[in-house]
Amino acid sequence: MSFFRNKYQRIRVVPILLGSCALLALLAIAVLWYLSKTVLSSQLLHTDFVKNAVVKQIGEENSDIYDIMPIFLGFSEPQTYLIEFLNNTEIRPGGGFIGSYAVLTVDRGEITIVTLDGTENLDRNAPLALMPDALTPLKTHLGVAHWFFRDSNWSPDFAKSAEQGLSLYRLEGGISADDIDGVIGVTPTVLEHLLALVGPVTVQGKTFTAENVTETLEYEVEYAYEDRGIHVQDRKDILQPLFLEVMKRLKQNIITQYKTYLSTFETLADEKHILLYHTNPTVEETLKNRHWAGSVEATDGDYLLWVDANLGSLKTDYALDRTLSYEILGMQDGRYIARATMTYTHPAGFDWRTTRYITYARVFVPLGSVFQSVRGTLRSGDAITSSQVDRGQELGKEWFGTSFSIEPKQTKSLQFTYLLPEGISKQKAYQLLVQKQLGTAGGTLTLDLDFATLLQSALPPEGEAEWNNNTYRYTTDLSVDREFTVHF
Repeated sequence: MSFFRNKYQRIRVVPILLGSCALLALLAIAVLWYLSKTVLSSQLLHTDFVKNAVVKQIGEENSDIYDIMPIFLGFSEPQTYLIEFLNNTEIRPGGGFIGSYAVLTVDRGEITIVTLDGTENLDRNAPLALMPDALTPLKTHLGVAHWFFRDSNWSPDFAKSAEQGLSLYRLEGGISADDIDGVIGVTPTVLEHLLALVGPVTVQGKTFTAENVTETLEYEVEYAYEDRGIHVQDRKDILQPLFLEVMKRLKQNIITQYKTYLSTFETLADEKHILLYHTNPTVEETLKNRHWAGSVEATDGDYLLWVDANLGSLKTDYALDRTLSYEILGMQDGRYIARATMTYTHPAGFDWRTTRYITYARVFVPLGSVFQSVRGTLRSGDAITSSQVDRGQELGKEWFGTSFSIEPKQTKSLQFTYLLPEGISKQKAYQLLVQKQLGTAGGTLTLDLDFATLLQSALPPEGEAEWNNNTYRYTTDLSVDREFTVHF
């Protein structure tokens, strides 16, 4: 999905789509401008008086963001960003299908839109002789021979996906490819939240609200353009005036409502709908410390990340309900037996937006885990066998993966059973990090962990009815990453 399309348009305020980091910077600059009535410079930003004045407005907890502002917003030197619009109704490991992209330059807080386009136009002209072979799941389900930019975000770690995207973008001759300083990913959820703030917006006779914007835009760029006599390469042009109108509304009260905007964008970044990567190590480290970099985290304890890749399922992800269940079933040879199960409920039917759901699902678990079995059925009804499960190591984790499908009006589960590394069962306190897949709505998380020994305490605590036994049971949502600690 693309939000706009034209070349070399200049705007005097940093777009909200640059995410939480840019929002904080924009708010800081706006407040500073209001206080000082003078032109900003890199030297001015570095003075203690200015920093103290701005931090007072945005909060001491955000002072680290102020420190990287001069770099991020081009006050130290101009910056060039590749913006990926990640359609999370067609989920991919790196946040969503990259339907559109933009390249922006930032010079002292002023944005120049260098190019905005659909990825299909970029990939169509890719030099096939230079393009790497497509990954096996892409070959199998999408019938493509080469790995293109639109499919580049195959890693669940945003920095890795961003680096792969930059590599393919350069191979395809993308505009300003050698000048990119950072990659920013945003999902349609961001636009929904913006419209919730500014209210309905009418563009070209269409009224967009927080509730209908994603579906309406998808229909306009996938189907309605033909009825309106618009060429296929220009089918996303309706999105430019929508974006500009939303920006106009936001700029009207950015100063007086900055706390509301700040809270909204911090939530979007925490929930991994805004993802940020920068080639400057100082900036990237700050983003990682903020957990805004979409990183697969390193841990000493237990770990779980379920990753889906929608392959040929239209925009079905918007309709799916997901429940991730995690169990510890006891011990085997000094190791905990673990089981991860994803239950998919597909309430929709066949229409222009939804169809049977086809996913290549992977579960990322602690390094040294040993796969034991899989449980699930193919579309034919045949059971998935262990020979149909792919296995690998990536990002300091083991992963197991396989293809899976769910028919409309159906509920199905896919389950992996494995042994955790021996060291986890020997720790004095059990620790678990469950990470949310980038761009997903979240879904439900349930834990049923039988340690075969009496529990002393846990964070977060169970309900009182669950106390004084060997098992930790807990249910929550997966809107953000979740951490758990159990003491024996």
